[in-house]
Amino acid sequence: MNTKTMLFAQALTAAIEKVKQAGNISKEITLVRDLRGRIRVLLPIGEDDYKDKKDAIVALGADLSMILGNYGFPPETMVLYSKNLAVADSELNDRVVLYQGKGMTIHLLDRQIIGQDWLKDSYNRTTSNPRAAFFGIKGGVGRSTALVIWAWRLAKQGKKVLIFDLDLESPGVSSTILPKELLSDFGIVDWFVEDGVGQAAFIEREMIAISPVARELSGEIRIVPAFGRKTDEYLPKLARCYADTASANNASWGNRLERMVTLFEESERPDIVILDSRAGIHDIAATVITRMDAQSFLFAVDSSQTWKAYSFLFSHWKRHPGLASIREKLQIVASMVPETDRDEYLKRFREHSWDLFRDYLYDEAAATAEDAFNFDLNNEEAPHYPLPVFWHRALQEFNPAASSTGIGEKTAVEALGIFMDAADRLVMPTDEESGL
Repeated sequence: MNTKTMLFAQALTAAIEKVKQAGNISKEITLVRDLRGRIRVLLPIGEDDYKDKKDAIVALGADLSMILGNYGFPPETMVLYSKNLAVADSELNDRVVLYQGKGMTIHLLDRQIIGQDWLKDSYNRTTSNPRAAFFGIKGGVGRSTALVIWAWRLAKQGKKVLIFDLDLESPGVSSTILPKELLSDFGIVDWFVEDGVGQAAFIEREMIAISPVARELSGEIRIVPAFGRKTDEYLPKLARCYADTASANNASWGNRLERMVTLFEESERPDIVILDSRAGIHDIAATVITRMDAQSFLFAVDSSQTWKAYSFLFSHWKRHPGLASIREKLQIVASMVPETDRDEYLKRFREHSWDLFRDYLYDEAAATAEDAFNFDLNNEEAPHYPLPVFWHRALQEFNPAASSTGIGEKTAVEALGIFMDAADRLVMPTDEESGL
């Protein structure tokens, strides 16, 4: 391979470094990366507004074209102007900040299929109830089981819990806590499709179901399921529910999700909302984890595949100037901790988790440094310090909706006692715990 060949992973960094030198042209510059990864510059307003800087712009285009190679454009088309292209405000709102310094801001408008939402900030909420998100980089790690048992414990404490089953490709929570006959008529996929043509209000009253898992408890569990009894053509609906639509004011899927969740928070007035995210690095998960203002529980098992997958995500976050708003709401969970050699397993898990956070999310400063987001390996308050969920034989065929006895207190405490106590403190702290 030619040593001068520019590869995808190098192109954006090279473009940023070059554009940093263009502060004399504009104090705000956007790098636009297309679906093939090719990059060019987008300047605010129109070409006529830069007549006195034409030579500098021509030089910038020529330099970038040469540096980027096949990931650039010919010099004469390397620089674009937002006014001349009539770039929509909604599209510019999808930019993320790549660099801020010396009075200059460089944005990225990434016209990619997935992945952009992992770098965006939380939406501005209008509701105040706490939210928690359950996520796993890989499936099959007991995430939904832990969610249901914690929801049951919260209901036992008298809390009104509202769950959204957002694992739309593989709905699990809905069927775990709802027998078929108690499903609501419609679910989340129905809402997104109907919202796309402006008539979601017609089904919203028929989307809430009450779980019998919380029967005879002082609180309750309500759920907005992925699908309902009257949901038909699930796959065609699923394929359409992620689309941005003109009838939804060109809003993204994430904006529409926030609107839907807020709508039910306002009508149901829950004490807590729990969002069950799909697994994997997909924009659905990105929206749930980074944009919904939720305390996020990251489920993992101690395997090289799991840590490698999380490293892809964490390294992506590391580039984000707004990293502080993400990392402060993360908590790793050691799921399915084996029955034997638990202490040794958790020790290895903690070390691997610390490596992950230290390399990508912690500040490069001593843990004792003032205002530094950094933690020692054995700091039990750290986001890398795993909350354990222990493997338990009684949970291998977990189906509380079909059980006449529901969830057993003994089993719940043995498997998830430590996790649930910590989750309570993180998501719903007492005044004393929150410092009030």
